[in-house]
Amino acid sequence: MNENIIKALCNPTRLKIIQCLSQKDKTVTELISNCELAQSAVSQHLIKLKDAGIVEDRKEGREVYYSLLNKELSKVSKVLLNLAEEN
Repeated sequence: MNENIIKALCNPTRLKIIQCLSQKDKTVTELISNCELAQSAVSQHLIKLKDAGIVEDRKEGREVYYSLLNKELSKVSKVLLNLAEEN
């Protein structure tokens, strides 16, 4: 497993974004609304997720949609979030 993926998964906000993207591709605006995060936080974390090869983006008109490259990571992020909530 790529070291950047492991580092990316060590952040609860990024795990939350991965969970939001596991349902369907979303824009930054949708992630802000659905994940209840600040715009600056979402943008910064998406850059890290993209650099780690976890998400990709595509432009449709004026909108940029983000999607998970590996749907298995949604399962991993769910487990990690559940573990974090237990502690």
